[in-house]
Amino acid sequence: MLWLLAGHFLGDFSLQPDWMAKQKGESWEIMAYHVLVHAAAVLVTAKIGGFELSSLAIAVLLVFHFFIDPLKSRWKLIKSIWLDQLLHIAILGGIVLLGI
Repeated sequence: MLWLLAGHFLGDFSLQPDWMAKQKGESWEIMAYHVLVHAAAVLVTAKIGGFELSSLAIAVLLVFHFFIDPLKSRWKLIKSIWLDQLLHIAILGGIVLLGI
């Protein structure tokens, strides 16, 4: 789980430039770039940690990240970064707990 969290924070913050953070709420294309960069960061850190994510785990990661982020950045239904992050971490936890 720690490797997945490291990848998540790397992909959701460090590898998300300001322009991407601002424009992902306006452009589905930019949102897709962000989600792909995020998933790549999680995959790489998992691999470094000695874990292989299944195709199903990758699909869950991509779909849910693409669903959660617009709730905050586009539609403003999520107001708190903490809730946004809690949802992302819950998805990672679900992947680990379900062993997918």
